[in-house]
Amino acid sequence: MIVVLIVASIVIAMGFSVLNMVRKQVVTIQKNYQKKQQVLLLESLLHRDFNSNTAFYNIKNDELLLKNTRDSITYTFYENYIIRNQDTFQIEVQNKELYLDGIQVKDKVIDALEINLSENYGSKQLFVQQSKDASYYMNND
Repeated sequence: MIVVLIVASIVIAMGFSVLNMVRKQVVTIQKNYQKKQQVLLLESLLHRDFNSNTAFYNIKNDELLLKNTRDSITYTFYENYIIRNQDTFQIEVQNKELYLDGIQVKDKVIDALEINLSENYGSKQLFVQQSKDASYYMNND
């Protein structure tokens, strides 16, 4: 009888240990999924906003300003997160590179943006660019 109780308690303890390990793995999978979803959402919003607005970068405030005739959208970059107007993305940016006509620039008008994310996000690289029509080149020459 005592042997049965000891064996049953060992089996129950092993069951709880396995359940705890599975729970930890599920939590890890959920966190990774949330990170991927945030990166995908940021990337899709950047593509949409970048292609429907004129992009300006303010290096002093670390802001990307996207303007059109109706409204404007501001992306503010911080060390551990990005703010898009009222939305916050908990994404760590390691490096940003700005381009105008394929030449790297520091601020003002840009037509491409490369964002390198931290190792927590798989060192993923986001690149968005804007197609400009002939009127841009005619008005800026």
